[in-house]
Amino acid sequence: MQHLDFIVTAAPAISIEGGRILGSVGSGGIAIALTGVLIAGIKEPKGGAAAPGGAPSKKGRIRKKLTPDQAQWTGVAAGTFYMAAGSIWTVGGQVSDAFATVFTSGGFGTAGLGSVSALLAAVMYFREMTPGKSAFTGILSAGVWASAGGIWGIPQALILTGAGAIGIV
Repeated sequence: MQHLDFIVTAAPAISIEGGRILGSVGSGGIAIALTGVLIAGIKEPKGGAAAPGGAPSKKGRIRKKLTPDQAQWTGVAAGTFYMAAGSIWTVGGQVSDAFATVFTSGGFGTAGLGSVSALLAAVMYFREMTPGKSAFTGILSAGVWASAGGIWGIPQALILTGAGAIGIV
């Protein structure tokens, strides 16, 4: 009597190559995706929110709208990926640098990037803005915080470390 051993292997239904959960995305791709989220999430629909008679209009209706807080933090993430992607996305960093220069050029006395970072954090915490203004403030803050370093660099480090962990960048 012969004894035969069979080894049965099943091919995995889902393959995550090299730890990339979302496939090949990259910093530029995530920057594009987050920009799409911001545009779609903060833009008001054309034609108003209600049809004649008070019924909600299906034409131009938004499924989900970002809250100001969601828009701010999505803006911070987008700004971080703009800086990581480089190329066309360097405009966000340039705007952040120009904003910071207004305060650090000497017109306000001795002010560093830490003080500009604290100013932006205060505005983000204490002001309730529209989602569009919140998103812009978040993008602006990402560049200033990354340049300031110290505790202000923590959001950038967390975002990029998390993105690296799931294989985005």
